[in-house]
Amino acid sequence: MSVDSNKVAMGKACLMYFFYNFFWSLTSGSLFAVWLDDRVGIDGAQIGILFGFQTGLAILFKPFFGYILDKLGLKKHLIYFIALSALMIGPFYLYVYAPLLANDSTFIYGVIIGSLYLGMLFQAGSGVVASYCDRFARCHGFDFGLVNGFGIASWGVSALLAGVLYNVNPDLMFYAASVSAFIMLAFCWSLKVSHLDDVENEVLSQEKIAPKDVIKLAKNPKMWAFMTYAATISVVFWTSTTQFTRYFISFFETQEAGIAFSSTMDGICSVFLFFVSASVPFLINRIGAKGSLIVTAAGITSFMFMMGIAGLGEQNLYLAIAGKLLFGVANPLLMVSVFAYVAEQFDKKVNSFTYMFGFQVVNNLFTAIASPVMGNMYDVHGFAMSYIYFGLFSLAATLVACFTLSSKSKAVEPEPEQQPETAAA
Repeated sequence: MSVDSNKVAMGKACLMYFFYNFFWSLTSGSLFAVWLDDRVGIDGAQIGILFGFQTGLAILFKPFFGYILDKLGLKKHLIYFIALSALMIGPFYLYVYAPLLANDSTFIYGVIIGSLYLGMLFQAGSGVVASYCDRFARCHGFDFGLVNGFGIASWGVSALLAGVLYNVNPDLMFYAASVSAFIMLAFCWSLKVSHLDDVENEVLSQEKIAPKDVIKLAKNPKMWAFMTYAATISVVFWTSTTQFTRYFISFFETQEAGIAFSSTMDGICSVFLFFVSASVPFLINRIGAKGSLIVTAAGITSFMFMMGIAGLGEQNLYLAIAGKLLFGVANPLLMVSVFAYVAEQFDKKVNSFTYMFGFQVVNNLFTAIASPVMGNMYDVHGFAMSYIYFGLFSLAATLVACFTLSSKSKAVEPEPEQQPETAAA
């Protein structure tokens, strides 16, 4: 049986993750809200409803995907399904999604159809691909920080490309996304995993997940503390960023100048953030997964306050740029720390389900509630004051996390065995 070396195997997994995030970023990244506002013609409240439905309906897929992924181990069935589903992403956006959303009479149909397809592909699919790559990496002596670094790099490269394509013709972004999905499918096909099927090691469990394990997990206080973190810190972070680019480009004289600067900054920063993501495991080794999650929460809180203060009174572009950079740093910190915490605190045979349900489902459920509210806040209070309110909420949630998340249990040294007394001769 031909087996790739660890470095070759990781190279393939990293590139598969790169191109998944590449087409995700092109179609739902920093310019998506701008495209919805500028080209489709919907306002902030409608965009909030759209994001709320999309993340909410993704809940239909995530528990099922997580359970199946733990059943499959490293078999690639779900990854193939996601890659094949993504091949038509470009035509869907241009010829189905946009026309439905642009018409008031069909807006709700566009929201529902788009939420089912994109919620499955992105909100649920991202959890599948990330969890799979985390497991694959640990099986080959690496960690998710390296894989996530490639994901960050893809968002930076796609941001550069999207900024150029958008100012030429926004439709080109969506055609490029379908090409990226095809490349992801090719790398998925090239991964060799049959030698890891049904094995028992530190990462994979030969005993697969069963319904009783889900019930046991639901009774675990650690799971509830983890879900609280997802429902507060993670939700306010991700929801606040869905329309962040609309806010950020308002600091510039023209939309074109704002888009060009934002895209260029994302591309340049992606190199720096690649190394940030790759170095997160070293931070976790020093302060633990809980400590890393708390540092992440503090960074998210600071990002909120910085963006709020930057927009009060006379706009401060330099503070907004610093806030955007801090947002970029918080992103890899959050993702890598979450996987480290799951691996550290929970049984390996339920790792994917724990992540998909305890983090992703809870995140989506509360995002579905928060997104329309936050979208309306932008329209009523403006971006600057809304970010101040988000920062106050994030600060309170950070304090809660300090007391509820669990630290790594120290191994208890076994007592030396007493030698049996020998009878005198």
